[in-house]
Amino acid sequence: MSEIIILQSGEAAALDATQSGFAHGFGIFETIKLSQGRLCFWEAHWQRFYDSAVDLGLPLNYTREETLIAIRELVQADGLRDGTVKLSLLKAEAGADCYVYTRPVMATIATARLHLTTTNPINEHSRLAGHKTHNYMENMLLLESARAEGYLDVLRVNSAGVLAEATVANLFFIKQGRLCTPALSTGILPGVIRAEVLRLAESLAIPVEEGSYSPAVLQEAEAVFLTNSTVGIRSMDTICGSGLDLILQSEPLPLLDALTSGLSAAEMKNSVLLLDD
Repeated sequence: MSEIIILQSGEAAALDATQSGFAHGFGIFETIKLSQGRLCFWEAHWQRFYDSAVDLGLPLNYTREETLIAIRELVQADGLRDGTVKLSLLKAEAGADCYVYTRPVMATIATARLHLTTTNPINEHSRLAGHKTHNYMENMLLLESARAEGYLDVLRVNSAGVLAEATVANLFFIKQGRLCTPALSTGILPGVIRAEVLRLAESLAIPVEEGSYSPAVLQEAEAVFLTNSTVGIRSMDTICGSGLDLILQSEPLPLLDALTSGLSAAEMKNSVLLLDD
């Protein structure tokens, strides 16, 4: 029977090795920022989690409210104010189990160097494209390799050779005052922060373009930044590899500053209080 399984700090999960969730990585997950006792962008994370479960045929037999109650119970039991809340929905013999657990704040990676690679393209036609699944080994291999070489992350293209995303973040760049980002059709993950940055840009009357871009377009970029739920917006200062050797300007950009400030405000507005001050 499907159930919500709360894993408090130090506890371990018992997984049946014969079930597809363990044996094949048949599952999805969400990574949600916990800041000052607040669960950030909960509604957007839940909607993506729900949509993926439906599309991939994973029975999600728990309501949003029931899942939030489990998260609150866990956070209050652990007394965790800052960190990450994780949801994992793994296929089981009869349905799917939802694991709720936390991770403390991870150390900040100092480097802002990005390595462009065209040798491991994203398959935009994959059945799993656009979903955050437990089939994440390729991403982790690339990320570990990049970190070992002094980079923050790897910037990937898709099978058509156009810019896609980093292993754990979405890509944005600013060109001639326009905010640009690869379209979802390139096979990227529909990031929660990506969507929020696009909404912010619209509210600030910043021109936005989602499209298919050759890596060479970055030579004309005024700024390049990555987004994900744990770091928000992270500007890059160097991008190299696959014929690209780019050092980005260090002067502040009002457009980028406005987006960063707006995202901080939106994070607070779109959060759920789990621990009282």
